Amino acid sequence: MSAMEIGDLVESWGEVQDDYQCHDDTAKDRIVLECARELAADPGGERAHQWTFGLVLMLPYVGWLPGDGVPGAVFDAVRAADEALKGRPCAHEDHPYAEDDLEDHLFSLRDILSAVADESAEWDEGERPRDEWLCPRNVAGFARIAMDYIEPGSATGIPPRLPEDTRRDIESLSAVLHGYPRPGTDVDLEISRVGDALGRATDPDDRAGLVIATTAVSWYAVSDMMRSKTVLDDLAAGLENALSHLSDAQCAHDGHPGLPSSGPDAVWVGLHLSSPAGRQVYEAERTSSGWGAPLGTLLCPAFTAATARETLARLRERREALSGEDPSGS
Repeated sequence: MSAMEIGDLVESWGEVQDDYQCHDDTAKDRIVLECARELAADPGGERAHQWTFGLVLMLPYVGWLPGDGVPGAVFDAVRAADEALKGRPCAHEDHPYAEDDLEDHLFSLRDILSAVADESAEWDEGERPRDEWLCPRNVAGFARIAMDYIEPGSATGIPPRLPEDTRRDIESLSAVLHGYPRPGTDVDLEISRVGDALGRATDPDDRAGLVIATTAVSWYAVSDMMRSKTVLDDLAAGLENALSHLSDAQCAHDGHPGLPSSGPDAVWVGLHLSSPAGRQVYEAERTSSGWGAPLGTLLCPAFTAATARETLARLRERREALSGEDPSGS
């Protein structure tokens, strides 16, 4: 395949990436599926890097609203590539897939794909060496990144990444809490969903993160910006469920951290802590930046219980003010 032909492919893949927020787009489905079929047909072949990088480029569309069967086809193809390539010999100390986050790769891969296709082309000295990009283990790493994007937790040996639905929740809730919800956002539903998620949580650490997120949105829910008793009830129900698991919560900590005073910042912390991958991302960013409380204190059952009780009391007080009912519900 010539550099020109690859250039045309990269352009089409880039268009899928740029215009990913579309519905029932059979043309984009076809482009993604053709790329997946090529990779699945020869997952360990000399062009595996090309098809794998192409699928990574199109992940925003695959994770949005593609046609039926598209995510499964992509997942099967990249899983086959990982299996075929991850054990190949390699003398490199590290690889590009582990260097940046996916959002950076989504744009750099366009140029990389075009550059590696033409060995006579001048290589940007600021980039990692061409042989590291083409290394089978690097391609396998990108395949695992795609696997984890489609099915969080399905791959290991890759940098931790916040699940896509959590990332979207943080962005949407932050917009609401800043007072500028995105067009089409049902604010009541957006706030209530946090309480619903807390009510369904079964993992203690996930629950701890969602208590923090519920506290963050409660500051908005009890303000004059909202007058919905249903929203208050949904948040309260989630907290009551959390407290039912924390009746004997104890700890040996000398003290506990205060939450960020900004609602969006507290939502960011809480939703990061609400999943194993998010906690890994939080800890990695805390270690590198020095910002944020240690995970152990944020996830402490005693801290979680105290935060839940305080938030629940605030919600009940606001509920009483709006309805004139006794906070106990009688």
